[in-house]
Amino acid sequence: MSGPVWIVRLNRVDMITLSGVVTTSLAAVLVVSGEYWAGCGLLFIAMLGDALDGWLARAWGLSSEFGRYLDSFMDTLMYLVVPALLLYLWGLQGWQGLPLILMIACGSIRLAVFNQIGNISNEQGQSAYLGMPVFWSPFIVAGVLFLDIWLSPGISRLIAGLAITVFSLCMLWHRPFFKFSSLRQMVALTLSLAMLCFFAAWSL
Repeated sequence: MSGPVWIVRLNRVDMITLSGVVTTSLAAVLVVSGEYWAGCGLLFIAMLGDALDGWLARAWGLSSEFGRYLDSFMDTLMYLVVPALLLYLWGLQGWQGLPLILMIACGSIRLAVFNQIGNISNEQGQSAYLGMPVFWSPFIVAGVLFLDIWLSPGISRLIAGLAITVFSLCMLWHRPFFKFSSLRQMVALTLSLAMLCFFAAWSL
């Protein structure tokens, strides 16, 4: 019996998408070790790969239904599971951890809807997302870690829980949300925040 050896043949873009397994897994290892800043920095590096794979897929003519599904599974790990793990170990535990369950549930629904309909257009005719995209979770995590420097643990955890709850509801809100129009902007932002997190991990 002859035929393909593997169930799928990965292209160059798929390999970039799968690089998120490495960066996100390393982020999870750091988080479990209590290195929250370094873990957050790696989430931004993973986010950079997530931004590049979609752009390169269109540039190289390698867009595919499989690639879209693979990207969605990676997004679940990168923007929902590991950020929730970080915030749980950081302190959102017990009843304070309920927003993390809400985030994973709403984010999973949001990704399923995106797979179904893709991008939309806003009132100005610009490309936009329906519902707040899941990739904002590392920004929220970084903001929470910064707040924890200046505020008491109780206050920072309360703010974190409220922020995650609002974020979760916004992911299901039926309205257009901002979409980056420039890959250069996305690269500059993710690299800058990654470097800031790594600096914080080294200095704090």
